[in-house]
Amino acid sequence: MGWFLSDVNGYFQATHTGGLLGIVSQVTLIPEMNLGIIVLTNQQSGAAFRAITNSIKDGYFGINGKNRVKDYNDARLKAEKRADSITSEVEKAISGNEGNKALEPKPKNYTGTYKDAWFGKVEIEKQKDGKLSFESKKSSDLTGKMQFYKGTIYVVRWNDASLKADAFVNFTLDIEGRANGFTIKPISPLTDFSYDFQDLDFKRVE
Repeated sequence: MGWFLSDVNGYFQATHTGGLLGIVSQVTLIPEMNLGIIVLTNQQSGAAFRAITNSIKDGYFGINGKNRVKDYNDARLKAEKRADSITSEVEKAISGNEGNKALEPKPKNYTGTYKDAWFGKVEIEKQKDGKLSFESKKSSDLTGKMQFYKGTIYVVRWNDASLKADAFVNFTLDIEGRANGFTIKPISPLTDFSYDFQDLDFKRVE
């Protein structure tokens, strides 16, 4: 387990966050004050554990006049509004490209087996309706249908919508126009970083 180390008002602080679907938590330790704070929540947002943790710390540091609940809730609402705007623009682009054969690449140039050294193999396949699909051989939850976005970029919609982690799949091509690899980037800036999409680099193996 890794710890985030920082200085808070001249005191050494160690924190660690964690979560599963529908649950996020935070542990905060300030050894010099004999202070330990553990917050467990049944939600996806980290705003609650930050507000609770910092409200408790304010009491120990003698900080008055801060409304941490309001501050973090306002920040959460602002972030959600920005994320909704981004996803809405992506939806508009996809809808505008729907059925435009002149723009959409040929599926046969993208189908195949790709592999990331850590994540394992992924199958990009053509479905009966002519659309592409994404199937992880190692993480069954990361399976879904793909929609053309622009250029060499598709959007993958995970079959389990509760993941809230739909993503861009950005293919690279060889000189013949055939995909030889791809990277993944979440559409929403609120997607949980623990999916580690930013660390994946798939290369064609079949």
